Amino acid sequence: MDRREAIKQLAFLSGGALSLTTVAGIMGGCSAESGSSGFTPQTLSAAQNKLVTVFSERIIPATDTPGAKAAKVNEFIDHMLTNWNTDQEKEHFLKGLNHVEEFSNSEFGSNFVELSKDDQISLMEQLEQEAIDNPNPVPGSDLKPFFSMMKEFTVVGYYTSEIGASEELKSNLVPGYYDACMPYSEVGRAWS
Repeated sequence: MDRREAIKQLAFLSGGALSLTTVAGIMGGCSAESGSSGFTPQTLSAAQNKLVTVFSERIIPATDTPGAKAAKVNEFIDHMLTNWNTDQEKEHFLKGLNHVEEFSNSEFGSNFVELSKDDQISLMEQLEQEAIDNPNPVPGSDLKPFFSMMKEFTVVGYYTSEIGASEELKSNLVPGYYDACMPYSEVGRAWS
């Protein structure tokens, strides 16, 4: 499966809810640099990069397959912000990161990356509820809430990475017959 087909399927599965900027970035070949050991963020500060790394790992944690950190989702997000997002989108995302830290400090007395896993998840659930309660954070614009942007970047960055596409998704190049009523327990995970 090539990148264009993967994006079409990803957009279909998400109900076509991907932002145009994200689709443009993927179609333009946006990805984390493979084999890059000396990554330096261009848009994110070092602290914001660490926050994005930890936050994305909470969205897609390492289990029996590598998580968002191993897939270098933070590099993908920085590349998207630097090269593909509009100034308004970039500013909105960075304000969202600041909001996460302010909220974390006011609720738990510490930065997000220093919180326990349970506190991080609790804070993320509250941010998700904020996004549900206020789906249009900037009236008159098509900006998504920060949490929605972060989830979109994380999922797209992960599943378009080599790790996400080859280790998380299964591929059946020569499919057998079609069984529409196969129990999920027999399949194990999604197929690309």
